[in-house]
Amino acid sequence: MGTAPLLGSSIPLLLSSLLAISSPLPPAATASSQRADIIQNSSVSPADALVAHIRIRIEQLLSIPQPELFRRHLQSVLALCEDGALKLRFAGLDRNQQQAEMLGYLKVIETGLEHEDAQEYLVQGRRALDVARLSQSDGTLQVYTVSLPSHWDAQKAYPLFVVLHGRWSDLPLALVADSLSPHDKGQEPNEDAIILTPWIRGSSEYRLQYGSEPDLWEAIDDVKTFATLDPDRWYISGHSWGGDDTWATVLRTPDLWAAAGIMAGHPHGVPQEEGLVDNARNVPFYLWRGDHDPTGGRVEAFNYFRDSLTVAGDPPKIVVAQGVQHMYRPQDFAAMKSWLFEHTRRRPDHFSYVIDTPIHRGVWGVSIPVKYPGAYFNVEPKVSFECWIEGNTVKIRTKDTNRIDIDLGPQGLKLAGEVKIIVNGKQVFQRPIPAKPITFTW
Repeated sequence: MGTAPLLGSSIPLLLSSLLAISSPLPPAATASSQRADIIQNSSVSPADALVAHIRIRIEQLLSIPQPELFRRHLQSVLALCEDGALKLRFAGLDRNQQQAEMLGYLKVIETGLEHEDAQEYLVQGRRALDVARLSQSDGTLQVYTVSLPSHWDAQKAYPLFVVLHGRWSDLPLALVADSLSPHDKGQEPNEDAIILTPWIRGSSEYRLQYGSEPDLWEAIDDVKTFATLDPDRWYISGHSWGGDDTWATVLRTPDLWAAAGIMAGHPHGVPQEEGLVDNARNVPFYLWRGDHDPTGGRVEAFNYFRDSLTVAGDPPKIVVAQGVQHMYRPQDFAAMKSWLFEHTRRRPDHFSYVIDTPIHRGVWGVSIPVKYPGAYFNVEPKVSFECWIEGNTVKIRTKDTNRIDIDLGPQGLKLAGEVKIIVNGKQVFQRPIPAKPITFTW
């Protein structure tokens, strides 16, 4: 395969070839001739040539009126393809391998764009939109896919179903190619929820350090800019490494989720010694594995999930698929999804929370602020609290802290009227709920 020129007199020729197609496009006949010109230009790498073809097709689609969200999808696909091709020019020793992988994705994307129709995304609910965003963490171009329910109404509140992928390519175009790959025109439309699959960096070191965060939260925040979510019907699931991330996410944010599913996962992200399992004892869990899974440690991990949740008073739904290895079947995923969607989030009357990160400081509006907010490292001791709610009386017991913040309103404990608060056996508050969270120190 050819390679993209990086130095010398070939640069002007390459730029002129690529820029020639950047203006609004004439009829398809001219577009076809432009494709032929690009192919014949030996100074253009295979990846750049495919990106040029993709740009032609997307600009054709953008030259006619399109719904705004579909336009963003098309612009996102183009930006991600161009970003991938540019990065390939600076790849290191594995450049040939990366190029071969990327060419495969670009060819799938080019084919998938041939019959793009906004109706399939925004009306029929049969395909997932690709949405690019700039990461707030490191400024890189990232992506997520979102499948909208058929006859989607932006003003209607829908359940949110987050699906976390396992180990994958480190190239974001893998997710784009997956969403644009040939699909069965007769497949069932999405009727249930807004289905979000954030790209969580494949198998990269970034993911080892941060898990699904902050890409997960940034993707959810972005979806909120164009869709309405039902806060009591958020579901999360993950397969393999995505299952690992699901476990870590739910144990640190249990008040967000109506139910969670782990398929062939592992508790890597939260060592047992952290003692966080009780945090999520009010979240229903669905555990799945194949009985022929050859992946090391998955049987032991499955048993740990089951046993630790049962000890916490939250026995999970258990499914062991006979004759199945590491990867689930479509019917396995569908069964899990149906089970998850049977649940609705409700604020429990008794919960506890152990804090192990400067980011997640509490649940249900009860939180303990960071003791040393200016410190580069989290040098404070681990802190925790336990809360009981009896009518309009709130009892809280804390450990290793002298301060606590409490939101009694609809974004927190969801109480109304006059409330009595008792902290560590001492009454500290009794009056109507204030508009803002209140802080107690001792």
